[in-house]
Amino acid sequence: MIDLKIISIRDLLPVTGASFLKGMTPVSLELKGDLFNQASEVLINGIPSPEFISLSDSRIIAQVPIGLEGSVINQLAVIAESPSKNRSSLLNFTIGKSIKPLSGIQRLVQLFCKILLQTPGSDKFDPSLGAGLLGLLGQTSSIGGAQSITAAISNAVTKARDQILTLQNNIPRIPPDERLLNASTEAVGFDPNTTTAMARVSLTALSGREAVANLTF
Repeated sequence: MIDLKIISIRDLLPVTGASFLKGMTPVSLELKGDLFNQASEVLINGIPSPEFISLSDSRIIAQVPIGLEGSVINQLAVIAESPSKNRSSLLNFTIGKSIKPLSGIQRLVQLFCKILLQTPGSDKFDPSLGAGLLGLLGQTSSIGGAQSITAAISNAVTKARDQILTLQNNIPRIPPDERLLNASTEAVGFDPNTTTAMARVSLTALSGREAVANLTF
């Protein structure tokens, strides 16, 4: 069975500096940072740059989006689509511009997030499958208390990990990058002012590759 890509994994590459290129048309920025050869998208004030080019691992030229030429630039992000242990990953559930199969560590990340959020009983072929995180958050938020919410997230991560390990034990010939070795909660937080819960989950594949998923609810 082929998994289609429904999660967009967007890693934030380090940006250390930015400046306008004088006399260049269209208006463009020169960005300095690291690992820019992995860049798949540049966001300027949250809007994708129409065109950009990686000059080296540390330099990118990016066109300022139309309509922002005279605006104050207060937000820059250089995005990669390959998850890494050492970067922050932003996960979006979305169908991309093209439907394509998913493989490797990205497939493992997508599987983990799906089971983490899935409500038990929603899969008629395996009613027990699913850690039910969204339902747990709804129950604990009505009770109140950051401690109960963070505990619910940690418990759901553990449940999802155990379910995937059991599931994959019954499936032969899974590529090492797609077979889960371990999943752990690195950090959990709750902001009572915005009622936002956050979790940083570390995933390790059998191959040794690692990825970090940053989830916000």
